Amino acid sequence: MGSTDQPTIDLVVDIGNSRVKLALFQGPRVLRFARIDRLDADALQSFLGADRPTHIAAASVGVPVGPLLHVLSAHGPVVELTGASPAPLPNTYSTPSTLGVDRLANAAALHALFPGRPALAIDLGTCITYDLVLPGTGFVGGAISPGPRMRGQAMHRYSARLPLVEDPGRPALVGTDTLGGLASGIHHGVRFELAGMIGELGQQHTGLAVVLTGGAAPAFAAALKSGNFADPLLTLRGLHVLLAHHRLHPCDPGSGGAAADVGAGKR
Repeated sequence: MGSTDQPTIDLVVDIGNSRVKLALFQGPRVLRFARIDRLDADALQSFLGADRPTHIAAASVGVPVGPLLHVLSAHGPVVELTGASPAPLPNTYSTPSTLGVDRLANAAALHALFPGRPALAIDLGTCITYDLVLPGTGFVGGAISPGPRMRGQAMHRYSARLPLVEDPGRPALVGTDTLGGLASGIHHGVRFELAGMIGELGQQHTGLAVVLTGGAAPAFAAALKSGNFADPLLTLRGLHVLLAHHRLHPCDPGSGGAAADVGAGKR
């Protein structure tokens, strides 16, 4: 009889500032993906269904992972990933203890997707993060700026009469009223920033690959019209790369720290 071995099933949990993202991987393939407002036992069981992950990776840029360990470890052994976790690429960031795990994950995903090529990840979330990976050097750093929603909130909060624009959409460049002007400033301000950063780095690094991720990524990738593409799952893919690296090299000092095995799971 032929072998019936299948790649193991891994669960990746990304706890963001506002929502929790879940992905179930079998090898490099994403079996399922979901965004939920709150992670609890019922929500996790509903997502997993009959599948039982062999390994679980949990990462957070906001709330501590600790209070959720009892929920996760009921389904398998848990590895907590941080910005200082071992990675399959060199990390020359000078303060790894302050590096967000989402940025390290995006760098790890670029390293896997574009081996031997300079690559830039742009994550359009609460903040916009730019993360650059160079051949032979690895992750070198990037930039951080306010995201679209934060820009709208800041103009509303720090002015006397400007209204709040929650979702600017894709407005005309010239707004004909206050709401239109705010929407234009938010959307096109971000668009011009992205184009400027991509253009400058593209001149410095020939053949630069650019991937946009985050909730607003598809809209801005289309607006840029420059051959860049969007992958809303880039960070989850990168966390899975970090989990796989941890399994292969559990004692690797990597980028300055160790991923932590924080739950043995219940079998």
